[in-house]
Order: sequence, then structure tokens, then C-alpha cells
Amino acid sequence: MDRWFKESISDQIKRNRLRVWCAVSDDDDLIGFYGLSAHSVVPQSASALAARRERHPIPAIYLAALATHIAHQGQGLGGALLADALTRSYSVSNDIGAAAVILDVLEDEAHAKRRFFYERIGFMTLDPDHHPNRMYMPMKAVEAQITMLAQPLSS
Repeated sequence: MDRWFKESISDQIKRNRLRVWCAVSDDDDLIGFYGLSAHSVVPQSASALAARRERHPIPAIYLAALATHIAHQGQGLGGALLADALTRSYSVSNDIGAAAVILDVLEDEAHAKRRFFYERIGFMTLDPDHHPNRMYMPMKAVEAQITMLAQPLSS
């Protein structure tokens, strides 16, 4: 993620392919970020999202990246960044229409931990046969997740 953030993110932003939101410490150090972009999936690879006889690409929002600095992991920052990304995605979907938030779980030494993080929030595998690391959350579930996150904690 460090290399991707440093080397290609600015090119993607300049070409209007991606938008990035960052979390910074009190000392203005980057401690986390996420990136979103427009996306679509063909109905044949997204049967869970496709309406009956749907032929056109299904609009979605792609969570291109979500990362926290290693010193800040396990403190809720990743969950807070994801909550912000879902809230922003839901808002955008009300303006332009999007059926889901989609992401690809990076396959590395932390893959299982990362996948569990997304599953616990409510993401599901989109196309287990062909793309087992591609996950999605329908906008209705995003809306429910946002509503749940906005509820005050009871004592």
C-alpha cells in the first residue's frame, strides 16, 4: 500500500480516476486513508446484484484502497475510515445511482485477517467461482450499516 500510495495515486487523481480521503495525526502525519472510484460489473459476474434478465453493466462504487499505519492498527481507525467511505458511497449513490460498494481483498500475508474484517462488517463474496477475493455490500445494507453506526451506544 505504501508504494501504491506514493507512486500511482497522484496520477490516478490527476486523471480523474480516484478520490482519496486521509486521516492524519495531531502532528499532521498520515495515519490512514481510503480511495473510492466509480465502477461497474457485468451481470454475469455479479448474479447476487443483477436483476432478472439484466444485461447492462451494474453501477457500483469501488473501494480501491483502505489502509492504516501499522502503529495505529487495532485502534478502530480502519473501522472509522470504512464507515466514512460507506457514508460517502451511500451519499453518492443517492445522487448518481450505484447498486453496491465493491472491493478486492488484497491477497498477502494479512489476507485472512483483512477478509474477516470486511465480512464482519457485512461484505459478501460477489463471484466465488471466478473472483473469490471480490466482495460487495449492496446499498440497502450500506444504508443499514450507516444507520447502525449512527446509533448512540447504550450503557
